[in-house]
Amino acid sequence: FDMDGVLADVSGSYRRAILETARTFGEDFAPADVAAAKRLPGSNNDWILTQGLLARRGHQVGLAEVTTRFQEIYEDLADGEGLIPEKDLMQRLAGRMPLAIATGRPRADAERFLRRWGIRDLFRAVICLEDGPGKPDPAPVDLALAELGVQRAWMIGDTVNDIAAARAASVLPLAVVPPGESSVDYPSYLIAAGAGRVLGDLSELEEVLPC
Repeated sequence: FDMDGVLADVSGSYRRAILETARTFGEDFAPADVAAAKRLPGSNNDWILTQGLLARRGHQVGLAEVTTRFQEIYEDLADGEGLIPEKDLMQRLAGRMPLAIATGRPRADAERFLRRWGIRDLFRAVICLEDGPGKPDPAPVDLALAELGVQRAWMIGDTVNDIAAARAASVLPLAVVPPGESSVDYPSYLIAAGAGRVLGDLSELEEVLPC
């Protein structure tokens, strides 16, 4: 699993932190601007994405400064993140097969979310920002496969970066539409990016996974 937009509803946390960080540098962006930027390859890291949005408006700001401001804002928003799937669903899935997470989050942010919602023990591997190159590089997916001790897997994500990483790691990418994404063509975009299937929600996994 990817985390943001798949397990964690970040419409009021990471997405909002992008907007509020840019505002501290005197630039106002709309949620639609962030959504459009998120569709681009290489947009997995929200610190770099925020820096890039500012650069488009002529603000050349160092990544360290952007990151510091972003994290200060995010810390005030993190507790508002909701768990997207039902906890019971995740427990049933974990009972059927080994689960892993491949996320671009810093480990502290990922672990905090998983423990707050009581699902940390459901995942045998949690691959985070600190573990190596981020998606669309296949490294996070490859590392998750290695830690699970498997060669075949399905990767559930919500962006072109998740899909590209899965394909490069030779696993089947499935996709979901993240909360807050209002574009009616988003499922078509995910299919065009290489998703094998776009799920209406994660509960459909129980129908499509092998017995």
